[in-house]
Amino acid sequence: MKQLTLKLVLPLTVISFFVFTKWMCAQVVDVPNSMLQGFPLPYICSGWGSSMSWQFFVLEFAIDFLAYFLFFSVIFYLIDRFIYRVKPYKAISITLYIIAVLTLCLQILFYSHDTTFYLHRYFSIKEIASGYAFFWQSYRGCF
Repeated sequence: MKQLTLKLVLPLTVISFFVFTKWMCAQVVDVPNSMLQGFPLPYICSGWGSSMSWQFFVLEFAIDFLAYFLFFSVIFYLIDRFIYRVKPYKAISITLYIIAVLTLCLQILFYSHDTTFYLHRYFSIKEIASGYAFFWQSYRGCF
């Protein structure tokens, strides 16, 4: 299972975490409506200081990443234990790591400009609309 975790679970977690996400339009007290992203907890939000800023919530990010990691760990454990023995080939794991690193670099590039980091989300929200999308898709029907 340790080989599966290092060779398959970790890169698939990074790829799925950053490629497929949930978006949420939310009404926040005393500020304009905001777009939040993340599943199961929103971990990134548009900032209110400037039009290109972001707010990043570290605790929610860690919980989300752990949820994705546990999901893939359980899936691979069940497949490895009950269906068939999974043998992670070197070419597949290298390819997955390359895709994971490229995805991570793209996300850092997209969210690195004027980002404010907080330990946790400090405001309450009221959800207006939500949906699921890939990170390159636009979010329609929000405002």
